Amino acid sequence: MKKIFPQTFYNPLSLVGAVVFFFNIGLIIFLAVVEMLSKHSRPYADIIIFMVLPLIVSFGLVLIVVGIIRERRRLRAGGVTESRFPILDFNDTKHRTLVIVFICGFVLVSLLYAFAGFKTYEYTESDTFCGILCHSSGQSLHRAENQAYSFSPHAKVGCSTCHVGSGIEYFVLYKVRGMRQLFNLITGRVPRPIPTPVADLRPAQAVCESCHGPKYQFYERLEARQYFLSESNTPWKLDLLLKMGTAGLKTDRPPKMHWHSSTTEEIMYDASDPKRVVIPWVHVKRLDGKIRTYRTTGTESAAPEPKDDAKRRMDCVDCHNRAGHPFHHPSDILNALMSTGLVDPSLPDIKKTAVKALEGEYRTFDEGKEAIRKTITDFYRTTYPSVAKAQMQAIDRAITSLQGSYGRNYDPLMKVSWKNFPSNRGHRHALGCFRCHDGKHVSEDGAVLSKDCNLCHVLLEHQVSGKKDVKSAVIRVLTYPHPVEIGDSYLAMNCSDCHGAAAE
Repeated sequence: MKKIFPQTFYNPLSLVGAVVFFFNIGLIIFLAVVEMLSKHSRPYADIIIFMVLPLIVSFGLVLIVVGIIRERRRLRAGGVTESRFPILDFNDTKHRTLVIVFICGFVLVSLLYAFAGFKTYEYTESDTFCGILCHSSGQSLHRAENQAYSFSPHAKVGCSTCHVGSGIEYFVLYKVRGMRQLFNLITGRVPRPIPTPVADLRPAQAVCESCHGPKYQFYERLEARQYFLSESNTPWKLDLLLKMGTAGLKTDRPPKMHWHSSTTEEIMYDASDPKRVVIPWVHVKRLDGKIRTYRTTGTESAAPEPKDDAKRRMDCVDCHNRAGHPFHHPSDILNALMSTGLVDPSLPDIKKTAVKALEGEYRTFDEGKEAIRKTITDFYRTTYPSVAKAQMQAIDRAITSLQGSYGRNYDPLMKVSWKNFPSNRGHRHALGCFRCHDGKHVSEDGAVLSKDCNLCHVLLEHQVSGKKDVKSAVIRVLTYPHPVEIGDSYLAMNCSDCHGAAAE
């Protein structure tokens, strides 16, 4: 019988290598077909299909080559050259049973191998994969990232959907960066806190806008907010009417989310600052064809045009930079907890005391949680002993809620908090909007990027009057945007000067 391959191929080691080779080639084809038929992109599954399985295929090839080399040496040393296939007699019950068992076992192993490969493929796409390996509970790297993500508006969006997206370019980029991070972890070179990789972020047009591309475009959006003044826990309710841009159902261009995209073709800015906080140069191209360049002092000598590699096109994440992993300011945490009743607003000075407890310097999570409990308990026992006895359950409930919020917004191991990872959405606790809209960016024709409060939003207040049975409600526009009297200082100062990290 004529053999397909050379005589040296027919040895046990090479035959095992061939089985490994063809098994995994078949699994690659199977998973690649599944990937192509999938409705959603699965970037991390490419690790299995194009990296792990090819390594196993290569291992099979190595076994084949090593087996051939060994067989060739054996034959040169005078080994027997004749090889015979085993004789199978299907009339023999033992032979027949052996063949059936072998075929059934081969089919079973093949199915189990394919099933295991597919489940591994699915697991790499799960948020559990990211959460357990790098961002799990305990004293792991960026545990708070996973906790914050779990309570964010994007909690049901897969990690790789935003962090990688589809396509090979960013898949390779993030894998290379991941290997560098793994090396830093093994060698103990991980910085604390880990800088946000703003330079490597994928353009939002390829990620965010795959979901946030609404058919309807609205002119305004109303947000209801409630604040509690620190000393008295007095609630202060405010409605914020955000000006989103030009209203309309259809436009001659794809509709966008708000003014920055609905009225402009492109906004470029100087991204020389690694943290993208200092922005001296902004170039705006509007849909009507008008082009303006804004500089911090209005002069080209003070803010020259940056080099091409320092320019960046503005997109969603330049402002919505913590959309998936928000770390909230302690006063915002208390406003939310008190509004929902998780922290009883009737507890005197609870906001002031809780903010102090959350902002303490701790070495571990356990130390932080215990310090929060001790700070709140000691405060009421010494300052308000009658409250400590009468409202013991409310105090315990507040402590439990604060400890949970601490775990979602702080990471003492990695030095994670709202201070090191500020949100640019808004301008209260970080410069945010005022990085450009500071009243100092001026174009050549005298146009100014204003910081006027009413430019982007209108502050509204509800006034309810009348008796219990006959009440009337009036909505009025607030001309003074602060709950307490601070004079005209808000016109010159930034909100973050008092409410940001610089004021701490």
